[in-house]
Amino acid sequence: MILQVEGLEVSYGEIPAVRGVDIGLAEGEAFAVLGRNGAGKTSLLRAVAGALATAGGRILYDGTDVTGEGADKRVRRGISLVPEGRHIFPGLTVRENLAMGAYHRKCRGARLQAEIDSVLEQMPVLRDRLSQSAGTLSGGEQQLAAIARAMLSRPRLLLIDEPSLGLAPIMVDRVYELFQRLRQDGLTIVIVEQYVQLALRFADRAVVIDKGRVALSGTAAELRDSTELIDTYLAARSEALA
Repeated sequence: MILQVEGLEVSYGEIPAVRGVDIGLAEGEAFAVLGRNGAGKTSLLRAVAGALATAGGRILYDGTDVTGEGADKRVRRGISLVPEGRHIFPGLTVRENLAMGAYHRKCRGARLQAEIDSVLEQMPVLRDRLSQSAGTLSGGEQQLAAIARAMLSRPRLLLIDEPSLGLAPIMVDRVYELFQRLRQDGLTIVIVEQYVQLALRFADRAVVIDKGRVALSGTAAELRDSTELIDTYLAARSEALA
């Protein structure tokens, strides 16, 4: 297992957000985390990335307990998060944003440019925008830039929070085509996604989080056929199944 989450607890003060969650991922697997708004999905991803402190349980990455480590050390180990809202630096150029992904590796000069060129083979639309301010990109291009920045850290485990949020359908398709190519290259991907059927077409397995707990789990095919998934846990988001 590349990732094992055991009895994970996350709280905001006295308010629990994640309650006793257990998850295991094999290397190269695509895994979807589904649930209503406020169910604890983003808190789970941020805790795995080290961006949010845990209140209990363990996180093991490649067999090593990383529960007490900060986000910077987890990035160096190979865990990278693409956050909801992208969080690019709008005043920096696209190239400067991408370079931030390789900062911890002290990658500079010609070596950095070679790695940027390699990543952009998967996202050629960004190649002509390297000198452009990132804040002037379209929403879809900003999402691609955020993914490219994460890929510059050379992750083995990529965590992606709501990648389709605010994107036009054609850009959603382009982003998921990219994810499929990254999977084919052996990358392990965990995705939080509002569009349920889209996520289940992409993923191998999935869990549904409800009030901070795992309410349902199984293969993506099993959950696609689950009336319980729709009627009980995602009724408020049924429009996302169209």
